[in-house]
Amino acid sequence: MSFTNKGLASWYKDLFHIDNGNSGVDTTVRTVKTGNGVSSSLGLSKNSTKIKPDRDGTNTFEVQDQSENTLFVIDTTNDLVKAGVGQHIANTNIKEFGLDFTSASPDTADIWHCLTSSSNHTDTNELEMGTGSTPATTLTITNSAYLTVKHYWYVPFNISIDSCNVWFGGLNATGDVVKFSVMSYSVDSANGATGGDLSSGVENCASPSTITGEGKEQAYYQDLTVSTADVDAGKVIMACVSQDGTNSDLSVNMQLIYHLR
Repeated sequence: MSFTNKGLASWYKDLFHIDNGNSGVDTTVRTVKTGNGVSSSLGLSKNSTKIKPDRDGTNTFEVQDQSENTLFVIDTTNDLVKAGVGQHIANTNIKEFGLDFTSASPDTADIWHCLTSSSNHTDTNELEMGTGSTPATTLTITNSAYLTVKHYWYVPFNISIDSCNVWFGGLNATGDVVKFSVMSYSVDSANGATGGDLSSGVENCASPSTITGEGKEQAYYQDLTVSTADVDAGKVIMACVSQDGTNSDLSVNMQLIYHLR
């Protein structure tokens, strides 16, 4: 080694050790330190390896291929795990909402109509959520549970919304001005008289602008703006569409991209 002919004082700081009374590695994770007692981010035992930085960073643990493409990263600043050359959050998921033209026949303009959360997009029963600038922030079920629950996406864990995109097309030759919204709500899950009722609604995603549909000759795409990304476990998420007329029945395909947190 290059430093073997040098005095210990000139290289002892580059040695690594654990504090275990000269007993070596055992079943307790101990921090690896330098010869002058500075702790590293690495901890070792017979059965475990621990990475704990002195200061959080966006690449506390990083794996690269031979061409130095980053394939795996632990980000302790944002508490994220990212994977792949594109560095996607490792637990990214997609939730789809939809609406088929057979159920999208608004008889009144400017009403928010809910997309279905289930795979059945063709049911003719609609759930309406008011005429405000956003969908209503509360919902009381009154003899309508059968048409309500198919629009609920009950979130069983904490999530963070990364993006939301939507495609839509009209059935008829003429179209309407269309906009979209994604809302999250507190829900009564006690199975009592108010079971399923929604409250404390928050808009999470919204159309950055309205889209004027010209009819069935073309399809339309939009990225929604995420305004409130975090949704806690136990909430219900619903997606809605509003059009300013009754000229065109819509088919809608929405994708909500999220990750667990």
